Parts: sequence; C-alpha cells; structure tokens
Amino acid sequence: MADRFTDVALSAVDAGWKPEEVAAALVELADHLMLGMISNRDLKKDLPFLRRR
Repeated sequence: MADRFTDVALSAVDAGWKPEEVAAALVELADHLMLGMISNRDLKKDLPFLRRR
C-alpha cells in the first residue's frame, strides 16, 4: 500500500500540487474515509431499530 500511496502523492506533485498540499489532501481523504466507515457502522447498528417504527 505504501508504494501506491507514494505513487498518488508523486502524481499530485507532478500535476503541480505542493508537497504540503498533497499531504493535507491525503490526510483529509483518510479522515473522510474513516468518518464514512463510522457512519455506515452506526447506521447498520441503528437500522433494525429504525425499521420497527
């Protein structure tokens, strides 16, 4: 996974992004991925209860 991560980062730099911008964007993407996973987990937990209403 590290190789792919580096490939994405280097591609962004090659496209004109500053390394700091790339790092910030990758952190934000990872954060949104985690938040989405948490939301989906919570929804799966709550959905049976919500369907009973």
